[in-house]
Amino acid sequence: MRIFLIATLLWGAASRLAGQWYAGVEISATRYGGSSHDTASTHAASQGRPGDATALHLRVGRNWRRYGIAVRVARSKPGLAVTGHGVNLTDKTGGGLTEVATIASARVGGIGPSGAVRMEFGPALHLWHFENDVRSRVGANGAVVYEWLFDGRLTASVRVEGMLSKSWFDPGDVPPEYERQVTWRYGVGLGLRYRP
Repeated sequence: MRIFLIATLLWGAASRLAGQWYAGVEISATRYGGSSHDTASTHAASQGRPGDATALHLRVGRNWRRYGIAVRVARSKPGLAVTGHGVNLTDKTGGGLTEVATIASARVGGIGPSGAVRMEFGPALHLWHFENDVRSRVGANGAVVYEWLFDGRLTASVRVEGMLSKSWFDPGDVPPEYERQVTWRYGVGLGLRYRP
């Protein structure tokens, strides 16, 4: 009887721990800004930056009652955009992006019986493949997420996020009259997670 009781308790604890892990996929529309700006106003297009892109994310994480942690890997093709004064040209032949982010989250509220509002923050490594070179930058991500039980073990989410990092251009990438600036991004995404 004692062995049965211990086995039942261990099974229950293991089930609860396993149920807190999840894996998910996300898709988001992103818009970039900053990176470089023409300080002399000599060019028709005064800003050089990564272009807007659709990003695909894979995510693995674990939630406790209120807090959580996750690792997210994303891939997109922002290319290079030159914008300003009504001009917007984007070259998508280069400028692929791989992003690896570590995310800490906290539940800050709820909507409805199964909905949760979470705040997320964490560092991210950006690997921008530009002109046969890889530029690595460390940045910070932040997001507000609404998630709800979709079906059984599936959870759906809507995310509004932002990112800041050092300029993605090196000093030799831009003409002398251009000033490098912080690269920023905002995006809106949809996600689906599976909890075993």
